[in-house]
Amino acid sequence: MEIELYIIQRVNMLLHSTDATIVKRLEGGMSNYTYVVECQGEKYTYRVPGKFAERFVDRVEEEANIKEVEKLDLNNETVYMEIQSGEKLAKYVDGIIMSTTDVVSYNELSVKALKKLHGSDLKFSDYDAFGRLDTYEKYCLELGFRHPQEYIGLRHTLDEMRKLYKEVKKVPCHCDYQPTNLVIAKDRFYVLDWEYAGMNDPFYDIACYGNAGFDKALSLLEAYVGHKPTQEELNRLYFHRAFQCLQWFNVAIFKDKVGLSKDLNMDFNAVAFMFLGMANDLITNFNTL
Repeated sequence: MEIELYIIQRVNMLLHSTDATIVKRLEGGMSNYTYVVECQGEKYTYRVPGKFAERFVDRVEEEANIKEVEKLDLNNETVYMEIQSGEKLAKYVDGIIMSTTDVVSYNELSVKALKKLHGSDLKFSDYDAFGRLDTYEKYCLELGFRHPQEYIGLRHTLDEMRKLYKEVKKVPCHCDYQPTNLVIAKDRFYVLDWEYAGMNDPFYDIACYGNAGFDKALSLLEAYVGHKPTQEELNRLYFHRAFQCLQWFNVAIFKDKVGLSKDLNMDFNAVAFMFLGMANDLITNFNTL
């Protein structure tokens, strides 16, 4: 494949070598093409952002996040990153990707990493969740999409609910803390892909576990707070997960409208409305707790 030949050439150039070979492509994610490459007896990952990925990621901020999080020894080593293209070469982490195993059985490790991050003095930019959502909605509108009434109603509900949490202290957060970004290696627990890191409500990170099933997020919440969650704590988690579903709705609609459903052989329109249904279910649960 053309992209694989390109990656081999780039890795050989960056590592001053001639023996780079593709091991495999890493599955998962809706934005990047990431390959495992072996070179000079070591394994690396090389990321090539997909089409229009720059709409959703500020690479200057990502580079700053990577440098900042080095203080916590949670991330893998970045060997090279190019701001303009977003391409990145990093040391490969050989271990168990959390999404491929029993997520709940590793709650203790996951909570330990989260509390290390949330309790740190790292300096990230404000994640500005609702500002991001406004931008993502605008992208869709510019492509001729009109949000359905169900979406508009849910967005209005979330706008009202956010007032409940305006005084919550923001802390350093990963903001994409889903099991596909967590690896259990022999030496330690790794948290990868800091593209979206920012100052945020710590419950936002817990809600990200919902990508593996919302029951996983509920289990992580209990492990994080150290007791059976109160109604207030459950409501806060439902709020953030519902918000994330609306965010992913817009990302998926954008990808469908720019032709990525055909390019990637994935029905992003169906993905979008799956997230919309999930958001509706979560809000219903919030209202009945």
